[in-house]
Amino acid sequence: MAGPMPPAIGGMATVLNDIQNSSLAQKVQLEFFNTFKTTLEGRSLLTAVISKLSLWVKWCKLLRGNKQTIVHIHTCSGFTFFLDSILVCLAKAFSRPVILHIHGARFDLFLDGLPHFIFKYVHWLMGRCHKIIVLSESWQDILAGKLGLLPFAIVENGVPITDLSRNNKAKNGNVQILFLGNLTERKGVWDLIQAMQKIEGATLNLVGGEEDPGIFDEVAKVIHTEHLEKKIIIHGPQYGDDKNKFWDSADIFVLPSYAEGLPISLLEAMANGLPVIVTPVGGMPIAITNDQEGLIVAVGHVEELEAALNTLVMDSSLRIKMGAAARKRCEEQFGIETVVSKLLAIYSEVL
Repeated sequence: MAGPMPPAIGGMATVLNDIQNSSLAQKVQLEFFNTFKTTLEGRSLLTAVISKLSLWVKWCKLLRGNKQTIVHIHTCSGFTFFLDSILVCLAKAFSRPVILHIHGARFDLFLDGLPHFIFKYVHWLMGRCHKIIVLSESWQDILAGKLGLLPFAIVENGVPITDLSRNNKAKNGNVQILFLGNLTERKGVWDLIQAMQKIEGATLNLVGGEEDPGIFDEVAKVIHTEHLEKKIIIHGPQYGDDKNKFWDSADIFVLPSYAEGLPISLLEAMANGLPVIVTPVGGMPIAITNDQEGLIVAVGHVEELEAALNTLVMDSSLRIKMGAAARKRCEEQFGIETVVSKLLAIYSEVL
């Protein structure tokens, strides 16, 4: 299983880490191949080339093993896809069945932006795979419309279902709103900041890395200019127990994205019993029904986002009710062991 492993951050790394800690490792002989860049920023071109060559040599050594080996590659759009395509080609050279697992919120736009001859290469490559895993039926429809009939399989993301440590009882003081994800325009950060200007009695915690270069400084400047220091706090990326503290203290989760796959942060919020505010993009509508597990607002509609935030900030009983529904739905549909069952069925079919 190839893909970025921690300390890499982001959805793919979280998925692989959760799979590593699931029962899959007991049910198959599972070996992880970390594709996360380990060389330092500012490295020379020669260092980068040597690093990639050594990675591919290591990959080939793994492929020489048992002929029952299945290659499962997690990938996304951009340059990452083309690097991962080398792993696909090497696996096919060793006659190993390949499963390509597509993550990322803009894979459709990635395909649309490719020159014709490169698109033909991508189409040829994906046609050589035994299975193409996508995160939802909507993503299957989108990619089938661009790539034609390929051996698609749907495996929604899943998260560990642990005992709740947070207190769901209504409490006094500021309501804590959590945005967890890399800060980027794509995830609706600017809409959220605009909406928060009219929200009272709540604090927005922005937790995540910097996807758009310079966005930390830009957000900090707006917070200062609009005197929002008591309403919006930038925390940067958080890991392990530090990240869990934000889940424990949060009252509401918000992710007003313009494009998504099926975000792990949304599923983690549901597993933590939080009501959510999201947009109907990517796979999010399969996880959330409006007015049940949370509220769905139109993409880019700041007024709707503001109204949804106000609704949950002002009504603690509604937060508790929706949070409980979100937890229940996550337990039933989006546990990591559900992912394991679907992967085992795909592995059996491929073999």
